[in-house]
Amino acid sequence: MSKKIRVAIFFPVIPNYKLPFLQRLADIPDLDVTCFHGMGKKGYSAPSTGTHLPVKSIWMKNYYWPFWGCRILWQSPIRKLLQGPYDIIICHEVIHNPANWALYALKSFHKKKLIAYGFGYRQKTLPRYIEIIHNYLRGILLRRADAVIVYTDRGRQECIEGGLKSDKIFVINNTLDTEYLMSLERDIKPQELDITRERYNLSRRPVLLYVGRLIPPKQTEVLIEAFRHLRDNPLKPTLLIVGEGMEYKSLLKRSEGLEGVHLLGPIYDDRELAKIFLVSDLLVIPGGVGLTCIHGFSYGVPIVTTGHGLKQSPEFDYIKHEENGYIVNLPRAELYADAIAYLLNNPDRLKSMRAKARQTAQSLTMNHMVSQFVNAVKYADIKE
Repeated sequence: MSKKIRVAIFFPVIPNYKLPFLQRLADIPDLDVTCFHGMGKKGYSAPSTGTHLPVKSIWMKNYYWPFWGCRILWQSPIRKLLQGPYDIIICHEVIHNPANWALYALKSFHKKKLIAYGFGYRQKTLPRYIEIIHNYLRGILLRRADAVIVYTDRGRQECIEGGLKSDKIFVINNTLDTEYLMSLERDIKPQELDITRERYNLSRRPVLLYVGRLIPPKQTEVLIEAFRHLRDNPLKPTLLIVGEGMEYKSLLKRSEGLEGVHLLGPIYDDRELAKIFLVSDLLVIPGGVGLTCIHGFSYGVPIVTTGHGLKQSPEFDYIKHEENGYIVNLPRAELYADAIAYLLNNPDRLKSMRAKARQTAQSLTMNHMVSQFVNAVKYADIKE
């Protein structure tokens, strides 16, 4: 019987959507996985799923940089990680967390292999001189890592352009459990969708849907103003907003007097959320799309989002303009209103986009994500 590879995943937060991925890792016989994780920063990061995970769990205290969003200052007690019986440590590919630097600086003492996990690139939103320093520091971490796990092909390409050897880079195609999400649709009866439509007075009006945290990077105020532009559209669309966050009260105030806007708060039940997606025509997220675009694709809901003027997440790479989504050039309300009106007024185009959205979801499987993760672990484990 071969020895198990003991893997420590050192992340600030384990959100709910990571549970299916961790469950798959728990089922792999030659891996022994432990997660070191803690509490997210309210209003900024995704909430933690808590201490009950499918794999071993060690709760840590996260310290955040003041006035710097959800960026980690330190995670404690890191000593447990350094002294633990682990063969490999996987940590985020970020330079703002001194705990990461400690792992790399002490590598010759703790003798553990290190895997960097993240985007694989830095979006060019910083002043040029800061960007040069940032990329230099990132390069140090990536070169010292025994393997690098990146979300998409863009991350792999930029790592190679930065001088990394291609054989140490593994593309996981970050995703949700799309097979599970699509199975929910097969289980939902048409009568249940009729009840959902009646609950929110949707009748047969087009439905626009936002799902995600209500935080500034999501640009939800653009969405409300775009909807205001659509008030005179003869199709009379409805806007459903699912989520919570620091922008909730502001959105509530902005939407006063706007007929057809419903702020539903957070919905954590997967089946209930599936019904909301299935009665929707477009997923509308002016800011960073994250994994929500895959959630929508799983139910055949194309996305409208922004291509320039803000930070986008790696999952943006899955969106193909006028195939499975529509990319607006800048986060401006009038541009959003025009894009939404164009799609709603072209049902054949929208139908084609719905089909391609489903095809995209079918290609982004959890099996591939887990397989590439395991390949990276095995590569690092045997590396001299």
